[in-house]
Parts: sequence; C-alpha cells; structure tokens
Amino acid sequence: MSKSSESWGAFSPDIAATYLKSFGHPAEGSKQILLDVMRKDSKNRVPSVLDLGCGNGQLYEYFKKSDWQCEYTGIDFSDALLDVARTQNPEAIFVQGDVNNLPEIIDQRFDYIVYSHVVEILESPERSLLEAKKVTDRILIRFFEPPEFDIDTVELREMDLGRGKVPYLRRKMSRAYYRLILSNIGCQRVDVYRDLSKDQVHVLHF
Repeated sequence: MSKSSESWGAFSPDIAATYLKSFGHPAEGSKQILLDVMRKDSKNRVPSVLDLGCGNGQLYEYFKKSDWQCEYTGIDFSDALLDVARTQNPEAIFVQGDVNNLPEIIDQRFDYIVYSHVVEILESPERSLLEAKKVTDRILIRFFEPPEFDIDTVELREMDLGRGKVPYLRRKMSRAYYRLILSNIGCQRVDVYRDLSKDQVHVLHF
C-alpha cells in the first residue's frame, strides 16, 4: 500500500463523519455543473456513475438532494469514510480500493466516471485516467486546482484526521503536463465549464 493510501485511510470515525461537511467543503457551483452535464447527456435514462475517491459519499448525497437518479458506485481508500457513506446511503454501492487499479475491483463498464476534487491529490493522474478509460467512454473531472499553471508542482501538505496529522499530496498541474496526459490517454476533446469560484469541470471525449 502506498504512503498516499495510508494517509487517506487514516480518518478517525468522528472526523470521517464530518469530513467535507465541516472541513474543506467544496463549492456547490461546480457540483451543480457536474450534475447538469450528466443530467443533460443522459436525458431520461438512469445512468451508471463511478465516483473515484468518493470519500464519505458527499457527491452522491448531492445527487439525491437534487432528485437525480443514477446507479452509483463509489471507490475510496478509507474504510472509515466508506463506513459513513454506507450507513447514510445504503442504496448505493461503496467499494474499498485503489483508483489506480480499477480492473482489480471493478468488472463492469459505466456511463460516467467522475473525479471530484481528486485528480489533484493523485500520485500519478495519468495512470488513474488510463485505468478509468478502460471502463468508460466519458470521464468528468472536477478540479479544485484547475490545470492552468505555468509550472507543474506537487506540494506535501498535512491534515489533522483525528489521529494526529498525516501527509497528503496537492498538485498544481501545468497546462503543458495536462495536455501531455490528455494526449497520452487518447483524449480528442475537452469541454471546460467554470463556476463562480476557481473550480472547473472538464468533460473528456475520446
């Protein structure tokens, strides 16, 4: 298991229950953009959605609050976060696993794969995206740090998860590195949507 998985798997039960509710809650605007894109694209059918790095199920709860139905599966490293997600959303599927090794834990295809504020903390975004492409034709990325920097940098930060501080990575992706990743995974076009903050939603077409 990588150091990254150890960090994101270190949540205490009380912190897991409130994570993204009282700490670091992401902007509502970009969640709505993400939902609007899938709702318009899927029309009247009920699509299948795979949420990579789903945490305690906050994105799925937003879908429910918005009265949008989907066949939802979430994957995350953290058993503590997944325990919260399963308790609050028993109708959904939550799987403990590595988003870099999807074929080892997923044996079906999905209409959409979603990264919601997750790509920036991956050790190898290209590796995960290549794995995602194997099980979907449509990838949606919700960026907290949009890939618009001149230089690609990775910062080592710390977060207090209730059992002391643990390290995690936060990437500021350069435009050049992002274009290289998209080329390497065979992306033909990217639709970019911006909310009122700095959040962005990218829809990758292959």
